[in-house]
Amino acid sequence: MKNKGLVLIIVSLIIFIIVSILYFFSLKKTYVNLENKKWYHYNNNNGYFEIIELKNNTIIYNIPDNSNKTTEYTFCNGYKYNMNKKRIYFDCGKEIFIQSIKNNKLTIESNGKEVSFFKNAEDSKNHEFKLYFDLTKEEYINKKKQALEIIKIDKEKIYNVLNDNEYSKVIFIGNRCETIECLLVYDLVEKWISFSKNIYYIDSNDISKKFIEKLNKNNSSFIVDLNEYNDLYPTIYVISSNKVIDKYKIKCNGFNCSMYYNK
Repeated sequence: MKNKGLVLIIVSLIIFIIVSILYFFSLKKTYVNLENKKWYHYNNNNGYFEIIELKNNTIIYNIPDNSNKTTEYTFCNGYKYNMNKKRIYFDCGKEIFIQSIKNNKLTIESNGKEVSFFKNAEDSKNHEFKLYFDLTKEEYINKKKQALEIIKIDKEKIYNVLNDNEYSKVIFIGNRCETIECLLVYDLVEKWISFSKNIYYIDSNDISKKFIEKLNKNNSSFIVDLNEYNDLYPTIYVISSNKVIDKYKIKCNGFNCSMYYNK
């Protein structure tokens, strides 16, 4: 009986040591997967990427925006990583908790907020897009494209719109509109047509150089360059009585396009 008890103690001790070693290596693997890589988080409020990089015991945590203001991490340089607590302590008094690292995704908790980073910047943008709209890009397109179909006109009908006395918006979108930034126009169009009937869409893939040259002779404000109408960003012409009142590209701040609601 004593021998059985001794064997049980030894077996339990061995199991404990094995589990402890596996746990240690699991924590070490987490750190190895984290270090010497750039991790990207797309900020859907301003359209910029936050970047975390841990390298040679130094920390780079860039949170850029269009005003170049300093952030709470601007003056952080060094760091210490506590494997047991899965926390990174910065020399500026800040800290973040490493929730998980799975494949190419890093999830942290900072100031009580959960934030996901990715090794690939585009993966982060797609992730934030799904969180914001509760739809994938494909689902979003299928749901929203009907709005464009409602206002779609044949390219030749633009002359009728030009001669109209009322203000009208003509939207040019072609096959280069594949980025998330360009797809945001779908949501914007829904808002525009809710309070105006003079919104029109022309498929830029149907436009030829000959047509643009003809349009330019009618009104020189129309640029003779097909790339103008089939861009990475939607092109908007505001026209009335054969005059171009305004023209611009839709470039939202992250996923926020409110600056164009009344433009």
